[in-house]
Amino acid sequence: MTTTNTRSRLLIAGTLSLANLALVGSLALAGFASPAQAQGQNREAIVKTSKAAPCPSGWRTPDGDTSRCEPMGTIAPKVYAKKEKETCADGYYEVYRVWCSTRKP
Repeated sequence: MTTTNTRSRLLIAGTLSLANLALVGSLALAGFASPAQAQGQNREAIVKTSKAAPCPSGWRTPDGDTSRCEPMGTIAPKVYAKKEKETCADGYYEVYRVWCSTRKP
């Protein structure tokens, strides 16, 4: 092979390597920039999406306020409210069609 031919191949290989690194880096950064899936919590009261739905297991209605649910201590499962047609995030179970909970119903 000639020196020019070898130089061209090395230049092409280097360019492809840099392009590959840029692609991998952008995919890694996209993971950080994407919106987080819904995360449940068990520290504060949550507003119900439906007043008719009961609070999930480990949660209660505070002082007769039927529009909210509050955790019953620190062992309450993590919960978040969802719309009826949405699905729960991984690791969460659907409860009463309006809650997603880390505890199976």
